[in-house]
Amino acid sequence: MSDSSADVAPDAPSDIPSKKYRPGRSDYRSRSHDYAHHDTGGNHPQPPTHPLIPRGDAEMISTAIGLKALLAQLRAAGRFAYDSEFIGELTYIPKLCLIQVASTEQVWLIDPLAGLDLMPFWELLCDPAIEKIVHAGSQDLEPVCRHTKRSPANIFDTQIAAGFIGMTYPVSLTRLVREITEVPLGKGLTFTHWDQRPLSASQVRYAADDVRYLLAVRDEIGRRLESRGHTAWAMTECATICDPSLYRFDPDHQYRRVRGATSLHPTGLAVLRELVIWRDGCARAHDLPPRSFLRDEILIDLARNPVKSLDQLNRVRGLPRPVEMGHGSEIVAAIARAAAMPQDDLPSTRQREETPTEKYRADSLWCAVEALCFGRGIDPGLIANRSEIGQLHRHLTTGEDPGDVRLLTGWRREAIGEPLLALVQRAASLDMRWNDGSMIIS
Repeated sequence: MSDSSADVAPDAPSDIPSKKYRPGRSDYRSRSHDYAHHDTGGNHPQPPTHPLIPRGDAEMISTAIGLKALLAQLRAAGRFAYDSEFIGELTYIPKLCLIQVASTEQVWLIDPLAGLDLMPFWELLCDPAIEKIVHAGSQDLEPVCRHTKRSPANIFDTQIAAGFIGMTYPVSLTRLVREITEVPLGKGLTFTHWDQRPLSASQVRYAADDVRYLLAVRDEIGRRLESRGHTAWAMTECATICDPSLYRFDPDHQYRRVRGATSLHPTGLAVLRELVIWRDGCARAHDLPPRSFLRDEILIDLARNPVKSLDQLNRVRGLPRPVEMGHGSEIVAAIARAAAMPQDDLPSTRQREETPTEKYRADSLWCAVEALCFGRGIDPGLIANRSEIGQLHRHLTTGEDPGDVRLLTGWRREAIGEPLLALVQRAASLDMRWNDGSMIIS
């Protein structure tokens, strides 16, 4: 959107974008919320009879006494399933609205909006003696790191682990549960109003199902990991999502994740980095998601066409008027800081365009990586990406520093890296055959 009226609600304060104005996502959330409250649940599947799948209704925990008793039960069980529901598009830190946990006997829903002291729960997630089963659990672990300043421990992520047993990565919870338990969960309620009380019967049911099946799924995945000999690799990869640095703002990595950053020259990258740091500070101060405060494409435009004075800001397409009026001098100052950086201190452009021959050969190397992965029942997405393989190819052919190519480190090197290097160095060959619907590599 190119004018300020399209970016700010009419009743917004004059110095910041309104965090109430999210028409597309808000409308979608409202429709999903209406669906949740009008769904009769007639077609909702009943849990099967299974020793690891609790069948009863979820119990709501909204008192300190109830939470204390629950934590004692979870600790005694030795493991539990965990999930949470957030609203993330309105505030700098996503608003935690619901916590779901399950043992083999019961599902519980903890209400964070009831004023509970959740620190004992976050500390439980840091206890290495207790296994926590999650699915795509990165966002669910962020509050643990933020509140405890510690690392979560003993986390088993079913989405990650499934990628080590001949399943696609990433796989949705719905598809994973259906394949392993044959239960069709149906449509989820990602964008419903999880912060409204009371929750509808459908919201409670869907929230409970997010954890109800995880222990059964975890045990079956664990059995298949053992049969393939991939348990240690999967657990090592699950542990990576426990790194607290993943959940802190890191300008040295964050600015390179902005779409369009790879096309910038070093000076443009320096401008983008300063603007990303500035935007994060403003978004935090105004309690807005950074991209809601100012869109990525505007930062890229400023990095490509840096302004030198306030009067040039009105030529920046899409720059909201409240941001221009309230923070224009900060934008100009951030750009000036980048422009004053010595040449040797400018960020490096990590990617260069491959020649047609290099691209063909790197694609061939990527095909070998994929073949090795599929032959070992590991999804290639867990191993590396095509950009990293391009770096690896240049390293193998020219001696260029491979940088942070994951394929040459840790379990990836053991599983795929070493066989690939042996193949490339002509010390080995691949025997490829098809067996029972899968590729076998030896």
